[in-house]
Amino acid sequence: MSSIVKHGFAAAILALTSSTATAVDAQARLAPVYERLESEGERNAVLNQMELGARAYELNDYEVATRAFDDALNQIESFYSNKEGAEQARSLWYEEGKKDFKGEPYERVMAYYYRGLLYLQEQDWGNARASFEGGMLQDAFAEEDQNRFDFALMAYLSAWASFREGNNVMQARALKELAALRKDVPAFGKGHNTLLVVETGTSPRKLGDGIGHYELVYRRGRKFNEERVTVALGGKEMPVYPMEDIFWQATSRGGRAVDRIVKGKANFRSTNAGVGGVLADTASTLQVLQPISGSLGAVAGTLGAIGAMQMFVASKVNAKADVRYWSSLPDAVHVMTLKSSPGQTARVHFFDKAGVAIPELTQTVTMPENGGVVWVRSRPSGTMPRNK
Repeated sequence: MSSIVKHGFAAAILALTSSTATAVDAQARLAPVYERLESEGERNAVLNQMELGARAYELNDYEVATRAFDDALNQIESFYSNKEGAEQARSLWYEEGKKDFKGEPYERVMAYYYRGLLYLQEQDWGNARASFEGGMLQDAFAEEDQNRFDFALMAYLSAWASFREGNNVMQARALKELAALRKDVPAFGKGHNTLLVVETGTSPRKLGDGIGHYELVYRRGRKFNEERVTVALGGKEMPVYPMEDIFWQATSRGGRAVDRIVKGKANFRSTNAGVGGVLADTASTLQVLQPISGSLGAVAGTLGAIGAMQMFVASKVNAKADVRYWSSLPDAVHVMTLKSSPGQTARVHFFDKAGVAIPELTQTVTMPENGGVVWVRSRPSGTMPRNK
């Protein structure tokens, strides 16, 4: 029996790989992603591999998920790594203004997160840890800048992989990194053999803002209200620790909040459009004052022409924000470890911000043999947005 148990959103998802009918259903659910991989080509290859991997993982199709994440990570590492040639590849990519999707730091980290969970499924502790540490490295890459790692989820999972492997040195190192980010994380208990991972909410969204939509801004996902999670096991109900806010990771760099992202040509356009707007506004004011002083009218005309020219130049700069995003990600990830017996059942409960239970989201899960991972998601992945 697999060491990872998935519990999605309806009983039909629990055993998708157990029969021909459910396997066909899984393929039907993945068909739109395959169509995009074919039609959108290299430009969106990494994005669509990420979507395919997460959605296949959700449907228990681990083979497809593994291939998809391996393909995505191979391309990511050709740009964002310390490997020879990666820095030059990044430089050329920015310089040439290519639009191939490589993902924001939080998206790249989450690709390593899912790949690491797949390694945990196989009880391949060493590669699981290496994958989580790879995600920690990606968290530090933001364009050409190096930032402080602050993705606590990856440190926690790295420590767990080391704990299961019995590698005390690597576990201590990961826990030290975790302690710098989260002071109140429950420790792994003696005999703990099961990792519970609960994903809540829907993916952060990328939007274009400003005149011409040249500024990139983030908004939380929509149509969810769950924020807290508990698990009832063996007559005891316990909170599941809220380890990572994916929206916060999307809107920060090294722990520093980012209001909006304006880089390269967008900086130029922002400056010119701003100057043009000020000049045009000044011209309008002077036109109002013209009856008082005839000379002001001539000045107004000149400033108005200059302002119009500045805004025209700015409008010709192709600087629209790249709003493509990985839509099957959650809003947050909650985790805990526990000691369980094969076949033991537990109930996962969800609550809103005020602590009110959301009974329609409650799920029953079964503990796997030999410990492992129990993965729960509060809601299914929605329809993918149109890539531009």
